[in-house]
Amino acid sequence: MAALPCDICGNPPVRAQIMIEGAKLLACARCMKGGKILHRFDDEPSPINPNATVTTSTKSTEEIIEDYGKTILNAREKKGLTVVTLAEKIKEKETYIHGIEHERFSPSLEVARKLEKELKIKLVEKMSDVLSPSAPQSRSFSTPTLADMVDKKKKREK
Repeated sequence: MAALPCDICGNPPVRAQIMIEGAKLLACARCMKGGKILHRFDDEPSPINPNATVTTSTKSTEEIIEDYGKTILNAREKKGLTVVTLAEKIKEKETYIHGIEHERFSPSLEVARKLEKELKIKLVEKMSDVLSPSAPQSRSFSTPTLADMVDKKKKREK
């Protein structure tokens, strides 16, 4: 992972996968503070020999299913619960539950697990991602970062 550039500022090494405004990004140590950390790569041992062959590894992450709001709303109504009652049972705010049902908010994994247990539904699924090392980037082209896009927008505005 250390060879990949940060999606936000473009500087290596990548230390974590984060979520900002619903977008999953790879971030360096400085930029990872700006979002919710989904997975840290710091725990992985770094290769001892930089010339050694790197193998592809598979990582599994947990994600909230699509249409989670509709699933929660239908299950809650099927059990005959109000938003207020459900919020009290899982010890969360009523407005938060209402926002989750209308998909204005994405539930944290902790809240999703509470909802799964209370409503007897499946909200969290394991996703396996194949992580492979990136090919060496040529000097003529590099993947654009968020900082590149902001710079480009500022240049257009001038």
